[in-house]
Amino acid sequence: MARVAVRRPLTYARALAAPLLAAVLLAACSSGNASTPPATSAPATTQPPPTTQTTSPPATNSGGGTATLTQGANGALVFSPTTLTVSEGTTVTVKNVSSTTAHTFTVNGTKINVINQGGTTSKVKIDLSPGTYPFVCTFHQAQGMTGTLVVTD
Repeated sequence: MARVAVRRPLTYARALAAPLLAAVLLAACSSGNASTPPATSAPATTQPPPTTQTTSPPATNSGGGTATLTQGANGALVFSPTTLTVSEGTTVTVKNVSSTTAHTFTVNGTKINVINQGGTTSKVKIDLSPGTYPFVCTFHQAQGMTGTLVVTD
């Protein structure tokens, strides 16, 4: 006798199982859990980006002495001054005056890359050839936290 394939009718529970499972998985993947921040390469900041950027007068220094660069003054994502002129061999004190937001002082095209957590200070010796170098906060460059370093003889 030949075998005949018999199809069983779907039960109500089996018919709902696949759509229900899909809905649960979709909800789990898209849930807005406020306690888990999205992954980013920069620390979270509680301050909105500045709507205007202020320009500070250039700071100058000669003779291989010291100079100061401030990060995050008045809660803004800015360097002060935005143009820093120093002589070769100067030690720059980089002060992060924000109490909670980390910033970097990164001179593009060089090995200078200082990370300052909120409220900390670092010192970096500028042993660069005379010239003009752009610097940025890599965490907030998109928000305009940039500047210019001018190194003289």
